[in-house]
Amino acid sequence: MVVVGASARPGSFGTRLAKATMSARFPGQITFVNPRGGEICGRTALPSLADLDHVPDVAVLGVGGANLERALLDAIAKGARSAVIFDSCHGETANGHLLLPRLRAIAAEADIPVCGGSGMGFINTRSGAVASFYPAGHLKSGGISLIAHSGSVFTVLGMNDPRFRFDLMVSPGQEIGAGIDEYIAFATSRNTTRAIALFMEAARNPQGLIDSLKAARARGIPVVVCKVGRTEESARLARSHTGALVGSNAAYAAVFEECGAIVVDSVDEMMSTALLCATGRVPGPGGLGLVTDSGGLRELQVDLAVESGTPLARLSASTRQALRAQLPPDLEPSNPLDCAADLTDDFAKTFETGLRLLSAAPEVSMLGLEADVRDDYIYEDRLLTLAKALPRLTDKPCFLYSSFGLTHNRRLADELADLGLPVMNGAKMMLAAARNLQGWADWNACAPDTVTTTGVALPEQLDEASSLALLRGFGLPTLECRVCDTAEAVQTAAGEIGFPLALKTAAPGIDHKSDAGGVVLHLRDTDGLLDAYADLSARLGPRVIVQKMAEKGIELAFGCVVDQDFGPLVMVAPGGILVELFDERQVARAPFGTAKAEAMIRRLRVARLMEGVRGEPPRDLAAAAQALSAFSRASAALAVQISEMEVNPVIVTATGSQAVDALIIARKI
Repeated sequence: MVVVGASARPGSFGTRLAKATMSARFPGQITFVNPRGGEICGRTALPSLADLDHVPDVAVLGVGGANLERALLDAIAKGARSAVIFDSCHGETANGHLLLPRLRAIAAEADIPVCGGSGMGFINTRSGAVASFYPAGHLKSGGISLIAHSGSVFTVLGMNDPRFRFDLMVSPGQEIGAGIDEYIAFATSRNTTRAIALFMEAARNPQGLIDSLKAARARGIPVVVCKVGRTEESARLARSHTGALVGSNAAYAAVFEECGAIVVDSVDEMMSTALLCATGRVPGPGGLGLVTDSGGLRELQVDLAVESGTPLARLSASTRQALRAQLPPDLEPSNPLDCAADLTDDFAKTFETGLRLLSAAPEVSMLGLEADVRDDYIYEDRLLTLAKALPRLTDKPCFLYSSFGLTHNRRLADELADLGLPVMNGAKMMLAAARNLQGWADWNACAPDTVTTTGVALPEQLDEASSLALLRGFGLPTLECRVCDTAEAVQTAAGEIGFPLALKTAAPGIDHKSDAGGVVLHLRDTDGLLDAYADLSARLGPRVIVQKMAEKGIELAFGCVVDQDFGPLVMVAPGGILVELFDERQVARAPFGTAKAEAMIRRLRVARLMEGVRGEPPRDLAAAAQALSAFSRASAALAVQISEMEVNPVIVTATGSQAVDALIIARKI
């Protein structure tokens, strides 16, 4: 490692940088470069990079913007294999070029990874390599690789609490020559990384992000993502409802779900989840088993678990019988299990019994112990002894926790981390971490939902009828219809299709026909049909669609927006006028199979209606899922030719589903 800009001047950035690079006792060579030469931290400094007598693995460039271009070029000329830049890179080079694009161009031409600028560098706790101005001698190595776009997140999470043990810590900053996807891929390639904590703003290489997340999934490494900027709405001007409803964050959410990443809302949840994941233990089917020392906190945990959707293990009859036989009579065999019996010499024995029986229960996938043990107070020494023995008692994920988020237990958590036992504070965070790990394990156990499709050509005229016909070719059931432009043709179509009918304008440029008064429903005879046609043709023109009237059912809307980074995104939401009234939708990247489609529909509140309520028959949810999957295949096949596509409504009946209306918007060239 060569450190350019190191200094012996007290209080300077260069001194701080030099001391930090030496803080973790890196066994490799560290060389300081300063134009004045001299001695820095007991080492003789070289006046320039040109004086270096070896090829450095990394050049740490702790210089200001005015000197960065020259420093990076000199490092590359010396054969440096990588570089780190801290400066914000907002200025200009000596010849007037913008600095940041110039540095990116240099890195790309030399094909050299550059960490930064405007970042904190990186720390490899295994090797002791500290390419940062934050000292790392206090850090103990562990299984979490932290990748944080925010430099403050890098320092706050990495330097704050000893319970979090890191394999790598990276602050990519502006990603001059290496993106978060490459850091994820590198962390995934290391046998010492067991979980990746990713605090990200955006992906500069969208496909690289997808590939790296899928590689982590394939290796069984959970990636816990806290994505910021979630409320930013897409700037896309939309003609369809779908374009207005699918914001930019939906693309990331769909990608994370597709790739099996764990999505969280806060850094607290991110680190609690990563802490539990980093043990390397994977839960089997079932739910969380908890042993606590409080009846009141037990009730709180049940409430929070139900409200958050955290699966608590449902104890089997045999487990309950075993607990009943061995617990004091005043304790209920439940989960969570309150083991706080009378204060006798056998107080800790009850906890031991509960832990042993729950750990052996096949329905329990993870095991947590709550006890009043803190840095300044231990209620019962034998409870701490039980906690230390937990990793040997079971091979399931296990942990010690406190329902109070501000419990004073950092020193204790550090001690237990040495034994492989995570310590989590706050019942909400504990339950979130358990829910996230269980969900990841359950998702990973499912077979991948792979669907392939081939491209097709768009028809020259994209109206409702041709759009429905095109989608029908992909297997999407549609209502029979005819395009007509005379009263005679309308009457003929009615004879072929049969009443009852719907009549809709087919005038070009009217995307949402109901808004223009261009739809007449429930036409039951020829006189009513011809009267309706006379009115529509007078107001909106002679071209109309005669369509079979749909059966009564539950209405859904399918939509597709082609995201510029992640490709076709398919949405399902309540249909008809409800698409704008109900604030719910599910989004996934196309294409996908029927299992994924059904899961998306079931997450909607409107899916409850499909089960049959108030005497209504159940609707054919399987048919709706097949239709949504077919729509996703069409979306993937047409992605390079369209910007948006919508089918609304899709009516789901007791015996199938049918698409009523379609809108396809071609991509502008």
